This record gives sequence, structure tokens and C-alpha cells, in this order.
Amino acid sequence: MKQPKNVIVIMLDTLQFNYLGCYGNDWIRTPNIDTFAQQGVVFENAYTEGLPTIPCRRAMLTGRYTLPVKGWSQLDIEDTTIADLCWGQPIDSALIHDSGPFRLPKFGYSRGFDKVHFIHGHETDHQYYATDELYGLKPEDFYEDHVLKSADEILGENVMQPMLNQVACHLKQRQYWKSDEDQHVAQIMKQAAKYLQETDHNKSFFLWIDSFDPHEPWDPPSVYDPELKCPYDPDYTGKDMFLPIQGDVDKLYTEEELHHVRMLYAEKVTMCDKWFGWFMDQVRKMGFDHNTTILLVSDHGSPMGNNEHGHGIMRKCRPWPYEELVHIPFIMRGPNIPAGKRLSGFVQSCDVAPTVVDLLGIGVHPSMQGHSLVPLAKGEVDKVRDFAVAGYFRYSWSIITEDYSYIHWLKDDEKSIADARFGIYGRDLAESTAHILEVKREGGIEDRDTAFLNRAYEEHKNAATLDGEDQWTCTSAASSEVPERDELYDRRKDPFQLNDIAAANKEIAEEMLDKLRMFMAELKTS
Repeated sequence: MKQPKNVIVIMLDTLQFNYLGCYGNDWIRTPNIDTFAQQGVVFENAYTEGLPTIPCRRAMLTGRYTLPVKGWSQLDIEDTTIADLCWGQPIDSALIHDSGPFRLPKFGYSRGFDKVHFIHGHETDHQYYATDELYGLKPEDFYEDHVLKSADEILGENVMQPMLNQVACHLKQRQYWKSDEDQHVAQIMKQAAKYLQETDHNKSFFLWIDSFDPHEPWDPPSVYDPELKCPYDPDYTGKDMFLPIQGDVDKLYTEEELHHVRMLYAEKVTMCDKWFGWFMDQVRKMGFDHNTTILLVSDHGSPMGNNEHGHGIMRKCRPWPYEELVHIPFIMRGPNIPAGKRLSGFVQSCDVAPTVVDLLGIGVHPSMQGHSLVPLAKGEVDKVRDFAVAGYFRYSWSIITEDYSYIHWLKDDEKSIADARFGIYGRDLAESTAHILEVKREGGIEDRDTAFLNRAYEEHKNAATLDGEDQWTCTSAASSEVPERDELYDRRKDPFQLNDIAAANKEIAEEMLDKLRMFMAELKTS
């Protein structure tokens, strides 16, 4: 009998690369991922090309660049995914996830998988618990008083009450949690281990594990256990704002509060590392190490404050492709994959699909624009591309080379945050969710998602006035504000893009822009 070839992709949503020890962080505790990195290949310059959640997964599943052609929208019938290619092969395919965006109505991202298991309750699916009773906990206890009083005025819209409603939904689930074993990442990893136990070990399998942790809400164990302190900020005495309101941080948060938000995030990363390690133990105990390649990836990081922490914003509320958002971890371990190897060549989110099908023995589909990273990992080639690109469809493009990063802004700011909120999903989501508003819904609460759906439905009825250009993010209070001119940064001296040198280096800036435009034009025609 032919030896099975198995591939597991583990997606940890919003896992920022520089919150891992193996990517240079010297204070955070991520021992299991660090050990995994020592056992395989670390791609040091991995970048998501199309942002955020949905465009990234589209690229990862299809092997095609999304940035110049598609934003936050459904899979098309022309798209060929990894699961589509497993059909008709002796390969079992499974998706285990808790990612609400992955299952948006009519988007179809779970299509083709033989088995799909979804766990309810994470962000964008929090209304699953909307009609439950809440005992003891109060949403207001998770926002500082000055935020409760001033957020609407600072942001210019009614954002506080919808956020409190959303937090209440989360608390209705979390009030029963006893330990980190109840957290979403733990549930996901335990369900993935169950799949491994039950699958036919004589056949190949492709398993996609999509954990929405450490995506916000950033509510690690210390938030709910009065006997625990955040290990990275134990002396903090304020409230745990685990779902911070997105927007410009100026006037909304103090630096101490911003630091604590980041430390809650760090604690959640450490918790994810624990359960990642637990799952790796299950893989080993079941004897899959000898025939299973595992890829650990993320879709993006997150802005969380000023300067290198977020360029002045909280969460993905601007279409800004800066380093803290677009640079992702990407690690591969498996049989015949070298151990302890670090590669500086550029890799992208669209390389996941060709790598997976290559490892499964299917062969890279001709529609895929990405590259299999197996030859790169094995040292058979020195690189698969000369640069990386990243950005938001119709808003921003960036190009990253060894020496420089350059950001090209495609669109001006809509100015009004209230108007820009419609850019959360744009025309495609309006079309795919119109049926929801055509039928009376009972038991729902007004939060950032329902408020948007109501507006999207009205926009959908007047679709002739829409151009669909605003489909770029899933974050409420999101605005398409962009700086007035393009930006150039020295990657070696200024990796987090704090000192724009475009004005003093016009020739380099023009060269980078020409290279970027030419590449994007090629992608649009291929």
C-alpha cells in the first residue's frame, strides 16, 4: 500500500509575527511554537498580499493574488481551491474552525471540504448567544469610565452602545468558562485531535485548522479569573478592555491602557501557544510525525497603538498596510523538510495552496500564481520572488524589497467614519446578506454587525448608486483614511516604517512605484 501523505495547515488568526520568540521577541513566552520552528523551516519574510481576513484566505486556498482584483467577497465558481483539488483523490479533507468570516452567508469558503466542523461564539458569530441570560458580569466593567463617556463624541458616531451589546454577547458565553480549556483555541485543537483519531490512517488527509484566537476579543484567562493577573502586566489596576473600540487612539486611550491591551493580547498568544503545543503532542502520539507536514500561518497582525505598535490606530480600522499588520509568521515542519533552517526570501499568502497540493502529491494547478515552497525549504532554489506586495483592494498597494518598503495610496479618505463603515464589506456582502433583512429576525440585538447589515440592505436596494469599492475590512468604526502622499521607508534602518524618506529619495520612490504598478498590471492580466 502506498504511504499516505498528510498536510495540516494551522491558521492562528491575528498572530503578529513579532509576538513570537522564534521571530525575535525576547520577553513573550511561546515555547511550543519556538520548538516547532526549531524542528522546521522559518520563513522570516512572509507577507499577506491581500488584506484582511477574507482576501487572505482566498489567496491561501486558491493560490492566487487577490490584491488587484478582489476584496472582501465570496469565492467565485472559477476559483479552484485546495479542497476542490482533493476531490476524486484518495484524500480526506476537513475544515475545523471558529472563524465567523469563513462562513459568511453565500461566501462559500467551506465548499469542497469533506468534513466541516464549526464552533460558535467568536467575534462576528457572537450573536449566537444574544438571547441567553447574563448573570453577574456587566459589559460596562470592561471599559474605562472615560471611554464610556467620550467614545461617541471622539469617534463621531454611536459606537459605544453597540460595542457594549457585543461584549454582552461574548460574556453570555464566557460566564460559564472555568479555565483556558474552555477558550476557543482549546476547543478547536481538541476537535482537530478528535478528527485525527477518527480519520482513516491508511489514507491521506488534508486538515485545515482555523482558530480565530488570538483575534480579538483579547480576553485570556486572567480577565475572568480574579485569582490571576496578566503575566505581562501584573501591576495594572485598571479595567481589562478586552474588546477595545477601534479608531484613532489619540484622546480615546492612555498609553498605560494601550500597553495593557497589548499585554492581554500577548497573554492570549501564550495561551494559543499552549494549545498549539498540546495538539503537536497529539500528532506525535498518534504516529503522524513521519508522514505529515504541518504549516503554521496567520492572516495578519493588528494595530494596537502608537508608533511601531499601530501607527496611531487600534485594530484594523484603516486600510494601512504597515509592518505590524502585513508581516506574518509562516513556519513549515515535516518529513524531508530541513530542521532549524531560517530563510529570508520573500513568501506570500498565495504560496500556501501550491505548497499544500505539492506536498499532497496532487501537483500545482496551472491557475495558481503562488509558488510551492518545498523547493525553497529544501534548498533547491534560492528564492521564489524578488519582492512581496501587500495592501487593501482599491485602497492601498505596497511593495517590500530587501532594502525598502513603499506604500502607494489609491484612494482618498471618505472623511466620515459613519459613511466609511459601509466599507466594511461593500457591495458583495450587501448582496449576499439581503435575504437576512427580507425576513423578520427575532431575538437579535443591535451591535456593529446588525447596524451595518441594516445599512447594507438599504444600499443593496439602491445598488445602482454603488460601485463596490469599499469592501476592505470587517472592523466597525472603520474609515478609509489614507495619508495624502505615497511613502518610502528604509527597511534596514526603519523596519516598522516610522520615518518616511520619500521626499528625500524621489528616484528610489519612483523606481519602486514603477515596479509595483508593472507587477500589479501583470497580475490583472494573468
